[in-house]
Amino acid sequence: MKHFNCTIETPKHSNAKYNYDPHCGGFVLAKYLPVGFVFPYDFGFIPGTLGEDGDPLDVVVISEQGTFPGCILSCRVIGAIKAVQKDDAGNEIENDRFLVVPEASKILENVQRVVQLPEKLLEELQNFFVAYNKLEGRHFQLKKILSAKDAIKAIEVAKNNVAPTNKIEIFVPLSNNEGNSFPDYLYKNIKRQLIRDFGGMTVYKRTPAEGIWANDSKQQIKDELVVYEVMVSEIDCSYWTEYKHKLEQQFGQKELVIRQSPMGLIT
Repeated sequence: MKHFNCTIETPKHSNAKYNYDPHCGGFVLAKYLPVGFVFPYDFGFIPGTLGEDGDPLDVVVISEQGTFPGCILSCRVIGAIKAVQKDDAGNEIENDRFLVVPEASKILENVQRVVQLPEKLLEELQNFFVAYNKLEGRHFQLKKILSAKDAIKAIEVAKNNVAPTNKIEIFVPLSNNEGNSFPDYLYKNIKRQLIRDFGGMTVYKRTPAEGIWANDSKQQIKDELVVYEVMVSEIDCSYWTEYKHKLEQQFGQKELVIRQSPMGLIT
């Protein structure tokens, strides 16, 4: 089951609604709910996504306990509540609620699909969002429950809606310290994984880059490098750290460079 990082805005059992404000880089108090009205679970969003309403996709984190605003959780998607609401102009827009379970959860570690949740829990969640939007004067209509597979597809679409803002560069040597070339399949595997995970990549290999460094004996060593480049809307540090260690093992490198940098497009 694929995992996604989720950022918590409003914690479980909170009577206050918090929103992340990217301009100030923090969480702001949006409003207080009526007395006795609280969020049943942690509520937040999936970074690097863009829904039809112009905001990141909303998530409800089903777990045995709550966290705090700004907490980032690695979660697996088990389904979604598909819903529509009307904007100020009266147009219907999708505003789904994606249901996720933290990987750290012990009580729910075997829950992989939304059908494994009690029906009463789903009913209470749906009633909460209908009542919550009614308080805000918004028409909120529930459509259906999405499976984990369909929910993940919807998240991938929402990720593609976000313009890339970061560049990742992977520097891979053409040969080992003895000057022997590495097998071609290693480079093909890199290309295959980057296309699979990010939808595309650029490789610079006709004119390899050159790296110069000093070994333990202070001798200068030159490396010819192949550079792989992908553009991403968000940087998943755990993904790149794990991939870096994997490449270091495959190419027998003590240290392999993966560089990140912000980017902008000329319009």
